[in-house]
Amino acid sequence: MATVDNRSVLRNLEGDECPWTEDCSGELERGEYKDTDALVCPNCDTPIVRVW
Repeated sequence: MATVDNRSVLRNLEGDECPWTEDCSGELERGEYKDTDALVCPNCDTPIVRVW
């Protein structure tokens, strides 16, 4: 089983288009969600990726 560095996952996906809904055109930004590192869409406030 491969080990993945959490920061590299966030780094690789940061700036991608939000996949949550077709109506959202936001780009994923690094932030926090419930005290964990995350990628959050600023347009719909949805946490797309969380790592802990």
